[in-house]
Amino acid sequence: MATLGNIRKRSGLLLAVIGIAMLAFILGDFMQSQRVGGSSQIIIGEIEGEKVMPQDFQNKVEEQIEIQGSQNPNFSINEATRGQIRNQVWNQLIRDILMNNQYNTLGIALSDKEWMERLSGSNVHPEISKIPLFQDPNTGQFDGNRALMYVKGIMSEESAESRNQWISYQEYLIKLIKNSKYDALISKSMHITDYQSKISAKEKNNNIVFNYVKIPYVNLDDSSFIPSDKEIKDYYSKNKSDYKQTKSKDIEYVVFEVVPSLDDEQETISYLKSLLLEFAEFEDYKNLVRRHSDVSNNQFIYSKKESLLDVEWEKLFDAQLGSTIGPYLHPEGYYRIAKLVDVQKRADSVKARHILISNERMTPDSANIILTQLKNKYEDGADFGELAQLNSDDKGSAIKGGDLGWFTEGRMVDQFNEACFSSSKGQLQIVETQFGVHLIQVLDHSRKVKKIKIAHIDRNVSASTETFEKYHKQAREFAGKLMSTNISFDSLINKNNLVKRSDYQIVETKNSISGLPNSREIVKWVNLANKGDISDIFEINNSLVVCYLLESRDEGFTQLNTLNEEISSIVMMQKKYDYVKKLYNDQDLDSIASKNSTTVQSAKINFSSNSITGIGFEPKLIGKIFSSSDTKYNLPVKCSNSIVYFKTISTDSIQVINESAERIQLLNALKSVSNVESFNALKEKATLIDNRAEIY
Repeated sequence: MATLGNIRKRSGLLLAVIGIAMLAFILGDFMQSQRVGGSSQIIIGEIEGEKVMPQDFQNKVEEQIEIQGSQNPNFSINEATRGQIRNQVWNQLIRDILMNNQYNTLGIALSDKEWMERLSGSNVHPEISKIPLFQDPNTGQFDGNRALMYVKGIMSEESAESRNQWISYQEYLIKLIKNSKYDALISKSMHITDYQSKISAKEKNNNIVFNYVKIPYVNLDDSSFIPSDKEIKDYYSKNKSDYKQTKSKDIEYVVFEVVPSLDDEQETISYLKSLLLEFAEFEDYKNLVRRHSDVSNNQFIYSKKESLLDVEWEKLFDAQLGSTIGPYLHPEGYYRIAKLVDVQKRADSVKARHILISNERMTPDSANIILTQLKNKYEDGADFGELAQLNSDDKGSAIKGGDLGWFTEGRMVDQFNEACFSSSKGQLQIVETQFGVHLIQVLDHSRKVKKIKIAHIDRNVSASTETFEKYHKQAREFAGKLMSTNISFDSLINKNNLVKRSDYQIVETKNSISGLPNSREIVKWVNLANKGDISDIFEINNSLVVCYLLESRDEGFTQLNTLNEEISSIVMMQKKYDYVKKLYNDQDLDSIASKNSTTVQSAKINFSSNSITGIGFEPKLIGKIFSSSDTKYNLPVKCSNSIVYFKTISTDSIQVINESAERIQLLNALKSVSNVESFNALKEKATLIDNRAEIY
């Protein structure tokens, strides 16, 4: 896995700090309420009696956020993403605890001798053998001695961070090995009987040709088959187990979108105009941008005229240094002022190679010392490619001798980009980035052309306090009328010409309300609200939201009054079936077809078929056909959209049955799902307590 990837732009690492601070705030408030209520210490949950503590859980969440951020330069964290990561961490904890219990029960372990064999012996783990650092640079083959020397060195490294990184990787590998043993144990316990093989082979090899008549339910007048209340109740009683429900709630809500006014837009323009003089004269443009721009992740790069990111900047290409333009409306909806901050002759693209020592491996000071030594070795005649293979943490480029190939300006992070495009051919530089410390050498560059660097300040048009208060007043008046009068939610929406939105089957752990990203706050209100409650005003994504709890369902069985329409349809279909069955008793297909103004159709099926031409997906009908007698007419079959009469015409076999081959195929199919199904069975039987909905 490449550590650097291609050194793309990445957001700052403040996310973890912010996340932990948010957790502290949430838990502080929650624990205060717990103390007031006299409850015991809050926990995230329990998995088979093992408690999951809040700080331990949050540490794992923040670790995953940092990992995803390092792997994806475009990764951004919001409430919905954070909720997804919490789910991933929770599910992984369940897996780890349940599987560890299985390993202990079954005696699945890894001895020191076996671990050494998987690390450096002939039975080396594939993850280890693929690491370039452990391969002979001449042959590319795995060298166990290199692996041992690396581990010995890393364990004696001064940096505890490097040791901890290796220990984490080692624990990950040991987990993989144990899981592989468990999977093998489950897989080898799978068995297919001779009878199963015989039946399956026969089903796949036999075809049946049959004639049929289809009578659609819609051809029978509904008014003659309307079910009585007693029939509906009887059906519900007999089939109540089919109507189990989980605890959930339904809401309706209205959104008051806060739209900035024309005055707000003019205020934004005036603000940027007031900055123009300072922007033109202030040399430290980066500091000014940080203080005033609403877009914080801008990268100011040198560009030739045809590569400028904003068409308005073409006005600055031949302007004097320090010239400014704006304010003007950017296509993405914000206002911008821009300044020409530099003009240079620079290469359009460069070819470079590097050696990276990552921040995870050692401190920047230690990395600088190591890279200075490597720089001296190269200058004394050592091969850069071999040095990269042996020392670089960017495994994607290390395997190619550190070669990053050709890349244009702006593709790399600022420090790396500047080092490459300001260096002469062959020059070596040591540069620090957020990924670590790099030893960089430019191998080649294209022809130098005129390029300019543009700095810019972007301001969103935001609603002023007055504008916000205008919409907040509308929301307050709407909520107030619902709470103080008998007017219904629907009536008030219609009266005010608003748009009603809704979300159904909301469970406690849902991250957001449908149509409202980052609205976990509303879900938490739903969890505590009762049917008919009106919410306070929520501020979600520059909008104000008022909710009405439409329905609340406890875990158990769905109430009959909410199923009347569904069950009525089912009972009506049954009554139509009973009527047709009695009406055409002992009649042949031609007679039935004639009385229904249709014709007898023909089709050919295999037992493994999913559907029937002319009828559709009807596994029940396929089963009936294969279990029927060849010599007489059969009872009608109740299908999804119609009643079908059929008669078998002929059967044939596709090929000679090979039960042995069928057995192998069935066994492989069973093995392919056994590992997943075995874990699902463990999870279903496990005792799990999940309190996340009470905290987040």
